[in-house]
Amino acid sequence: MQNVDMKSLHVFFCLLNECNVTRTAEQLNMTQSAVSHTLARLRLLFNDPLFVSMGRGMLPTSRALELVEPLQQSLAALNKLIEPVKAFDPGQFQGSFEIATSDYIGFILLPRLMVRLADVAPGVELNIQPLRPKEDLPLLKDGKLDLIIWNEKSAPATFHERKLFSDRLKSVVRVGHPEINGSLSLEQFRNGKHLRISSNHGAVKEAIDSLYEQHDIRCKTSLTVPHFLLAHILISQTDMIGMIAELTALRIAREIPLQLFEPPVEVEGFTVSQVWHERLHAAPAHKWLRGEINQVAKEITLELAQFKRSQPGPSV
Repeated sequence: MQNVDMKSLHVFFCLLNECNVTRTAEQLNMTQSAVSHTLARLRLLFNDPLFVSMGRGMLPTSRALELVEPLQQSLAALNKLIEPVKAFDPGQFQGSFEIATSDYIGFILLPRLMVRLADVAPGVELNIQPLRPKEDLPLLKDGKLDLIIWNEKSAPATFHERKLFSDRLKSVVRVGHPEINGSLSLEQFRNGKHLRISSNHGAVKEAIDSLYEQHDIRCKTSLTVPHFLLAHILISQTDMIGMIAELTALRIAREIPLQLFEPPVEVEGFTVSQVWHERLHAAPAHKWLRGEINQVAKEITLELAQFKRSQPGPSV
């Protein structure tokens, strides 16, 4: 069977509706000769006259009538393939995203993000999973995860990554601590009892571990917990010293009596980023969600800058 192009199928469909070469040519802005040549190719293709002359018009053959329904279906499918992609409408979107992140990042990002999404995309659902970078990257590649939001130092070159916001560590003790009030010395830091985080990944833990190792601080660990957010409550009710990300500490200190200090040694900051795979890079819904997360991250950065400007004292 000879190949047939989409334009020839449109001519065939129009001929079936008009049963007239002249009117078909007018409808399709073609010459009558071009329509006649196309009809000749179609007759060879289907091995059938397809139309027979009747007065000034034509009548479709039984074979042509059999082809009406499959022709309509084929043209509809082809038109759908080449039609322009509609602009993504978050207000009409109904779907979910699988996101892996930590409790620390979730605490900072998700409240603002969910308020934002409730207004512009009420049909969206976010399924948050615990962050496990070594396992999450293959899941991202396989399409089982849509996005990773982490505070690792960098993603492999085969993934897309965009910085969201920066954070740094603060030393934290409770208000009313019997030995620490208003300032934290290196000696107090060395001699105090510390709360540590056992999470085996993330730049927050890496930064804390690096701090202790770099300055040969062999402080006593009184308690180790698996989650960053649990640390704030424990520190507020004990005399332990903690090292906690500044953004979480600042927010929780509004509700829980905590003293926040610059660490008595120099500590590097770290960056929170979102990571995704190439297969979703151009997907309209995914691109939109990444944009919403970026906007929230800008608000978080602005909030931190405003807070710092409002604090005259050197300890916070």
